[in-house]
Amino acid sequence: MGLADLHALVPVLAAAGEKSKTAFYIAGAVLAAWAVVVSVVGVTRPGFPGGIPGQRAVIGVSVLLVATTVTTAIVTASKPPKSSEAQAKAAPGGVPAKAPPPPLAGPQAKGGQPAAGVALAADPSGQLKYDVTSATAKAGSVKIDFTNNSPVPHNVTIQQGSKNITATPTISQSKTTVTAQLKPGTYTFYCSVDAHRQAGMMGTLTVS
Repeated sequence: MGLADLHALVPVLAAAGEKSKTAFYIAGAVLAAWAVVVSVVGVTRPGFPGGIPGQRAVIGVSVLLVATTVTTAIVTASKPPKSSEAQAKAAPGGVPAKAPPPPLAGPQAKGGQPAAGVALAADPSGQLKYDVTSATAKAGSVKIDFTNNSPVPHNVTIQQGSKNITATPTISQSKTTVTAQLKPGTYTFYCSVDAHRQAGMMGTLTVS
């Protein structure tokens, strides 16, 4: 085997080493055989290697074989790519990825956020009043949850100034909701059924 042949063998062994350790075993065996041959010839032939050209040839072959062996050892000892680890986690027996969180329930405001909620209830005894006279909410999409357990029909109407913004359906002994886009400010909520507002069924909603 000449120097040109050994030079051509290096990339082949390196490429093969990416798949298995066979190239490393071959390179190691060739290096060991070369060491044995040099030792035997050196003992049996006192004039070996025959001058400076012969010495250079022996040294060059030895260095090339050592470099080839070291190269294949490094290549075959390389770690697997990270993508293989990811595939292993996805495979049966691997660590399962966390499931995505469930979607938020209820009406959604702009940007995918849940609507801010305001809970109001009519007096269950039938008196003309709500359970609260003031409430607060964040500006944006505001959901009004209204409960009326009494037999007297009521609703919730949202007003700013003299303008009605929205209103729930008029109900009795049930629940209902309505959602409206509200800007920061002060609003009035009241029952628009008959004279319920005049009787005191009203309150203040502050949106910030």
